[in-house]
Amino acid sequence: MVERENVSEGESKGALSTPQMVAMLYQQLRQRARGVKSRMPHCATLDSRALIHEVYAKMAGKEQVYTDEQHFLAAASRAMRHVLIDYLRQKQAGKRDQDGLDIEAMFPESRLDQMVEIDAALRQFESRFPREHDVAVFRIFGGLTVDECAEALSISAATVKRDWTFAQAWLHKHISRD
Repeated sequence: MVERENVSEGESKGALSTPQMVAMLYQQLRQRARGVKSRMPHCATLDSRALIHEVYAKMAGKEQVYTDEQHFLAAASRAMRHVLIDYLRQKQAGKRDQDGLDIEAMFPESRLDQMVEIDAALRQFESRFPREHDVAVFRIFGGLTVDECAEALSISAATVKRDWTFAQAWLHKHISRD
């Protein structure tokens, strides 16, 4: 469980560590995790707290300092994607993670191949269109708004909208339909 630290309003202006950002944004992270679950029906049985704690564990292992909320949320989006895909790979290998979490409880068998296919498409997309990939990951896995993506990537909201439209079309074309 994350131990919350007192973070004053003045501290939020400077660079903060992962524990400080989690303390400030824990409820927002949980809301975003719930959003991921609602956009991905195959994640319906995944507990948002468990997902956030796995993301925190992944992020806490790095000595990262975040300049602002969007920088942190962008990193959390990437971590959330990796946590979900790692679970799927473990499931396909018939394994449990080191904490004994059962992958079957989180993802119905019928959706595992589709999620792996989505991840493969995202990796291919990233190699050709890195900025658009970041927009897609932030929107899909982090639930960032257009304005939050724009701030995190230092681009305009109009560019984010174009990138998101392009990413959706590209992914739709490259992911087979069952």
